[in-house]
Amino acid sequence: MTTSHRFAALFSAHYRDLARYGQRRGLSPADADDMTANVFVVAWRRIDEVPLGDEALLWLYGVAFNELRNFRRAARRRSRLIARLSNVPVTSMPVNPAEFSLQAIRGALERLSSSDQEVVLLASGEGLSTAQIGAVLGCSDVAARSRLHRARTRLAEQLGAAELVQHRQRAGHEVHAWSETKEIPDDQ
Repeated sequence: MTTSHRFAALFSAHYRDLARYGQRRGLSPADADDMTANVFVVAWRRIDEVPLGDEALLWLYGVAFNELRNFRRAARRRSRLIARLSNVPVTSMPVNPAEFSLQAIRGALERLSSSDQEVVLLASGEGLSTAQIGAVLGCSDVAARSRLHRARTRLAEQLGAAELVQHRQRAGHEVHAWSETKEIPDDQ
């Protein structure tokens, strides 16, 4: 098989997987397409290093992981620049209260380190086994299993902390609302 035929087969077999990978990590469809195009530029340049068979997708995920980090760094730089130029803080508020649970999960995930985020998303979003995660991240199955366990523990801690803050805010809001009405509850 010629290089161009091998690349075409690789592209047609895995383009959608990689675009979805980017979208599941918060990229817009257009940015996910750009990231995927960058992955295939690397694959074209290093076509001799791309493994054959099922290992090819794992290799491409590894390249996509690095490209995603580049996209996030660029986005942070753009956000800081926009904030500096406009003197307006950059915030993200949930659009719909019904999305709060998903928003809480996203927020907790965003508070994790990028390596913790990636291992959780590879397991949950991509459905990869720890052996496959190890292949993507360039570590052993045991190391990937350990990283995943630690990342999930930290995610649970973040979600627990967020839940506690929300509970305190709700309780504080209820007390504040009662004190403003100056009504005495029926049970007193």
